[in-house]
Amino acid sequence: MSLSLYRYENCYAMLEIIRTELNDYSTALVQGSETGVYDNSDIVRKINGAQRYLFSLLLARMPDLFLTSSTVTGSSGVYTIPSDMYKLVNITNSNGDKVNSISVQEKHLGTATGSDYLYYRSGNTIVRDSGNSNALTFNYYKEPRELTQGMSSAGGAASLTLATTARKVTDYYNNVIIENITDSWTDTISDYSASYVATITQTGAASKYYGTVSELPEIFHHLITKKAILELKNAIVSPQRAGVPEIADFRDDLAETLRSFAGNQNDINISDLFYDFRPYL
Repeated sequence: MSLSLYRYENCYAMLEIIRTELNDYSTALVQGSETGVYDNSDIVRKINGAQRYLFSLLLARMPDLFLTSSTVTGSSGVYTIPSDMYKLVNITNSNGDKVNSISVQEKHLGTATGSDYLYYRSGNTIVRDSGNSNALTFNYYKEPRELTQGMSSAGGAASLTLATTARKVTDYYNNVIIENITDSWTDTISDYSASYVATITQTGAASKYYGTVSELPEIFHHLITKKAILELKNAIVSPQRAGVPEIADFRDDLAETLRSFAGNQNDINISDLFYDFRPYL
C-alpha cells in the first residue's frame, strides 16, 4: 500500500478549515497579514501535534505502512541518519548482509581493526566500527514530515523558496507533495536545502502561498484538523472550550476510521480512546 495514493489535504487548507471552525477566519488571518485570537504558528504546531498523534496510532496497528529504506554513503565511517527516520529496523551492506548494532563501549580500540559488520549510534549519526564509508542501506519506519505553509520568498525555474517557518534541515521535505495555492498547481519536492529552497518541476516565484500535504493516508486527513481544533480550544487563551459532544464526535470518528482502515472492531478499545481526552473534560 503506497502512502502516495492517499494524499489530498495541504497545510494551508487545514489552516483555513480550522480558522473557520474557530470562528476566527479571514483571508488576511490565514495569510498572516493580520493577527486574530489564534496565531498561525500555534495552529500549525497543533496540526503537527495532531498528525503525530494519528501516526502513533497507525504505527502501532500497521507499522509496515511506514516501512521504507534509504541508501546512505558515509564520510570517514560516519553516516547521517535519514531526516524522516522514526525507528531503525536494521542496516545492511551492498551484499544484503546485516550490519549489527553495538554500544559505543563495544567499539574497537585505537590499536585494533574494527569490523565492517558492526556499527554504533552517535547522536544523529551511525558510526561504522571499521571506519569504512561505502554505501549502506538503512531499513526503517519513517515518520511523516511536519506540515508547513506560508508565502514563498523567491522562486524560478524548478525552484521555490519556502518561508522561514519551514524546517531548516537539508533534504527534510524530499518527496513531499506541495500545493501552490496562488497558481493552482501541485508538485513533489525532489530536493530541499537548509536555505529553504525546494526543487520542483514547476516554475516558482516570490509571494506565492503554498501548503505541504500530509503523508498520512488520506482517510485520516480530516481527523488532523478535528484533533487540532480540540487542542486549540483547550488552550488557556481560547475564548471557547471543546464540549463533550465535540469530543465524543472526534472519538467516534477516529475509532470508525481506524476500524475501516487498520482492522476490525476488536482492534480498537473505545475506553482507551476516551481516556486520551480526559484533559478536555
